[in-house]
Amino acid sequence: MSDTTRDRPIIDVRPLIENQRIAGFWVALFAVAWLVTFLEGFDLQVISFAGSFLKHDFGINNTQLGTLGTIGVVGQLFGGIAIGYLGDKFGRKPLIIGSVAGFAVFMVLFAFAANYSQLVLLRFATGLFIGGALPLVWALVSEFAPRRLRSTSVVIVMVGYSLGSASGGPVSNLLIPHHGWSSVFLAGGIASFAVLIPVILFMPESIKFLAEHNVRREKILPILRRVSPGLQAPADARFVVGTQEVERVRFTPAHLFRGKLAWLTPLVWAAWFCSATIVFYLAFWSPILNQQLGFSVSAAANLAAVTSVAGALGQVLISRFIDRRGAGSIMWMPLLAVPCLILIGFAPLGMAGYVAVLILSHIMIIGGNGGVISISGIFYRPGIRASGGGWAASVSKLGAMLGPWLAGLLLDDGISAKGTFFVFAIFPVAMVVVLAVLGRIQRTLPAGAEGSLQ
Repeated sequence: MSDTTRDRPIIDVRPLIENQRIAGFWVALFAVAWLVTFLEGFDLQVISFAGSFLKHDFGINNTQLGTLGTIGVVGQLFGGIAIGYLGDKFGRKPLIIGSVAGFAVFMVLFAFAANYSQLVLLRFATGLFIGGALPLVWALVSEFAPRRLRSTSVVIVMVGYSLGSASGGPVSNLLIPHHGWSSVFLAGGIASFAVLIPVILFMPESIKFLAEHNVRREKILPILRRVSPGLQAPADARFVVGTQEVERVRFTPAHLFRGKLAWLTPLVWAAWFCSATIVFYLAFWSPILNQQLGFSVSAAANLAAVTSVAGALGQVLISRFIDRRGAGSIMWMPLLAVPCLILIGFAPLGMAGYVAVLILSHIMIIGGNGGVISISGIFYRPGIRASGGGWAASVSKLGAMLGPWLAGLLLDDGISAKGTFFVFAIFPVAMVVVLAVLGRIQRTLPAGAEGSLQ
């Protein structure tokens, strides 16, 4: 670094973010981020509600339908890695815009698919852009959040995703009987195009990303003044993130395993893998399992919507504990989910009892999943945060593929619909162990380290 650069006044953006007031800027940021994740939740989940109609119109079997659900997750796996990397290189906002436009286009095209091969290809492409957008939105929101609200901010955004998933059932019940299965995909695609307008107009670029990449003052200062109104800065000021020099080398996955990240990264991946396995099992199979247990098609869809809303409540409940007490506090959610799953699997609950325990289990399972998502990027510095979150999200997709496939295998082997709940109780048990270890390591992080509680 030249002497001229060293002599310029320095403004550290960290304390400005830490001391900001929660006001209009935050409302606008969260509203736009929430809209994006709401539509991603809807676009990803609606396939399960349209599944029986797709089977009828295209003459496909259960295995082909399961493949159609899985291929979207495969797209998310690649999208999280590739688009997350590009987001760390070129910025959060342009890649979020491209991702929203991408899944909007392919949702609309899916509605006009002529055969099963086209369905698979278009579903993969939709998943690719959904998988890319989510880590970028998490990174952007967390980088504007004070440390005391970092996990809470990500959870708030993910409530939008859960409610978007919940809306798939009622919207399908409203549109499909009158306009066919394609109507829900058209609705999702058109709504996604509409959301591009507020994303372009109101979503800011990450201040921490801009500062780490030495972007011109003229681009940083207007955004920073939205965070800290009235800020005065010298004309030749240089903006930085913290006091340490940033290592400017090309990102490789090895960056995710340096120092204590050698422990933190695998633990985050393991927790999210287990969580995604059971969440996607419930998301994909719940409408079908509910029908097997005696619910009508519309009642099964509505029950799936109610449980998704319950899951959003669980995310809100756990969020404030994470910021105060760390990742270890998340383990109470999967721990309480275990007896719920065992009860469904073995106890003669009756319809009312089944619904009550199912709702309670979703509060714990989806709440825990939201908690894991909220910590997936907090241990990485801004320059690699989107890549860190993207890799974690992509690894979780292996669990997301395992869950629906394993449930189908169990059902084909003669296990009852209720019995699958008991088998899947093993995954929250594993989450408890992993999160307990992760929380213990987090408490040892020194003050100033990313993800530190001090």
